[in-house]
Amino acid sequence: MATKRKIDTLGTDDTEEQTSSEVKTKRVKVSLECSSGSLTTENVEKSNQSSEKKADQNEKPVNEKEEKVARKDDHGTMIPITINIGRNETSTYKYVDTKDKFIEVMKELQEKIENKQMIAVDCEGVDLSRFGSVTLVNIGTRDLVYLIDILKIGNSVFDDGLRSILEDSGIEKLMFDCREDADALLHIHKVKLNGVLDVQILEVNNRIHVYRNGYTKIRSLKHCLELFVNDNTLVNIKLQGRSSMNISSNIWKKRPLDENMLKYASADILGLFKLYDALRTRMSHSVWKAASSRYCDTTRSKNRTYRDGSGILPKGTIL
Repeated sequence: MATKRKIDTLGTDDTEEQTSSEVKTKRVKVSLECSSGSLTTENVEKSNQSSEKKADQNEKPVNEKEEKVARKDDHGTMIPITINIGRNETSTYKYVDTKDKFIEVMKELQEKIENKQMIAVDCEGVDLSRFGSVTLVNIGTRDLVYLIDILKIGNSVFDDGLRSILEDSGIEKLMFDCREDADALLHIHKVKLNGVLDVQILEVNNRIHVYRNGYTKIRSLKHCLELFVNDNTLVNIKLQGRSSMNISSNIWKKRPLDENMLKYASADILGLFKLYDALRTRMSHSVWKAASSRYCDTTRSKNRTYRDGSGILPKGTIL
């Protein structure tokens, strides 16, 4: 950045010297014309003003550009950050950590929903459940992910539009193992998650009768990406994020969030669309949505005294 500014400054100085020379030349010409009586004093002043105006115009674009950047920073305007999500593929995310940014995002998100764009949802937090906390709610489409920082903005985001999206059964939301997300949202934030299409259900469906006594092991998102998405980019992003989480169990409460963690949260959303594309034909839509609803309710409806997560698909989820 420093090198670029130095080059720009040198370019400006050269322009000023050239402009100054042009002004001097015109003034000499004007003096000669005056001596011959062909130009009035009023015309001389207009000529000088025109030359000075051109000199100002040479400097103006640089100043306007600097002011424009400053205004963006002052108003907190979000610039989407691009990340690689696969071979020759990119996507973007926006980190939403102020009320103003959140209001801007809700308008964008509502437009996408009205235009029938599919969305995906995921939560991040510490000990994600009714016994822990929700620090990020991530909502995205295939090309843009919004990382909404609940810890920094506060619970008001739910009453300012987020609740209506999460609770609306008509707004279908891709998720992956929605159980603890649903538990935390209901018991901490009084949000009853609805309209879920859980991609983990699609993956489990073909293995439901493989294990004896009806017990079917569920697989992690990382494992499913490795099995069904032929690209290592998202897996590597998740591995980097997982490495940071192994160092600190409270990493989702730390601010500012590391860029690797923002990418990790985005990768979870983007991976859901890739898995959906790979597995979508495994169940009819109506059967999948009904199974996802039961799955969503299995944990939040129980009386729990501790976080009793299970690696086995609950009985009765898929009928």
